[in-house]
Amino acid sequence: MNDSWKDNIVTMIYVKQELMKQDVNGIWPHYFPEVAANDEDIRQAETSLGFEIDQCYSEFLKTANGWKGFFQTVDLFGTNELSNPTIMQYVFSLLNAVEECVVESTGFSREELLPFAATRFDKDLFVITGQSSHKPGTVIWLAGEEIDRYSSFEEFFLAMIDYNRLLIQNMQRIN
Repeated sequence: MNDSWKDNIVTMIYVKQELMKQDVNGIWPHYFPEVAANDEDIRQAETSLGFEIDQCYSEFLKTANGWKGFFQTVDLFGTNELSNPTIMQYVFSLLNAVEECVVESTGFSREELLPFAATRFDKDLFVITGQSSHKPGTVIWLAGEEIDRYSSFEEFFLAMIDYNRLLIQNMQRIN
């Protein structure tokens, strides 16, 4: 188990607990991360996807196998979601609904992108580039346009901690 992932996850848990305290109206769901995946879970997900999971994301999954309500209503997928044809059909339909000019502006083709986090309440979709792309492991946040980009899954995760901290600050101003 990767110690830096344990530290990052613990940090996110603390941040999410503070966010839950501030979310007095229950705007967002609040969950803990799922129990770690094992190598076989990851292999099965990769077989189901026909897509090799990024190494950094895979290391995360070996510490926390997904996280519901990771950022607002966005669920960060574990191997169960990645292996679920209904969920993956839905997120690939979201990806296919992204305008071609937006996909082209990312510098990647749709075939290079694996959706790994999404919401059913909006059009936020997070994708990670595959091993065969010119920049493997790049994470892109799409919501009708490119919102943000991260050089790795870990950079994405750390940024989501910061986004959740910003939500706390905004809610403290409101409350």
